Amino acid sequence: MVNAPKEIEGLFDCDLPCDTAQFASIFAQQDRHVMLSNKTVSTIDIHNYAHGYDAFSFNKRPVVINGETWGVQFNAVNLKELICVEAFAEIMTFDKSHKSFSSVRLGEMQLTPSQEIVLFWLLRGRQTKQIALMIHRTPKAVEKQIANLIVRFAIFGVTNRASLIDYARSNGWLSVIPAQLLKQPVSIMINE
Repeated sequence: MVNAPKEIEGLFDCDLPCDTAQFASIFAQQDRHVMLSNKTVSTIDIHNYAHGYDAFSFNKRPVVINGETWGVQFNAVNLKELICVEAFAEIMTFDKSHKSFSSVRLGEMQLTPSQEIVLFWLLRGRQTKQIALMIHRTPKAVEKQIANLIVRFAIFGVTNRASLIDYARSNGWLSVIPAQLLKQPVSIMINE
């Protein structure tokens, strides 16, 4: 456990001094499900870790010895890394002429939280009205953010919505998860 005090021996999961302690009963329920069903399950977990909010996908599989389930083994993958792979696959599907893949270095282009969330949904094929509903804004406010994004990316040859989407997809913006999507702690099984 990262940044944990030394006096944690003998504590139950729910007693650990970290934000994930409130999910101890959910984690135990997931583990019981794995052991009883004798099947691997995947979860998506968003929590406030030592470095801040982050999202991980966990694969929890039963440990079987001589035909008997003894426990649960798990591994985790940061969802930002998975989204990078997905973004790369999408780029290669649409344009095989790309010889390299860029993952955005956020220091190069800082977007406002509103611009970041609008671009996130725009790159995933959402229309203005859909984005407005998801982020609780008016369609006009979303259109304004799209216009602001076009202006921000104009130095890269972006002149309209279509070229914004093309440029952003080709330059790593598919791998950016807006921070506001990671602010609600959760642990969800995605395949039971």
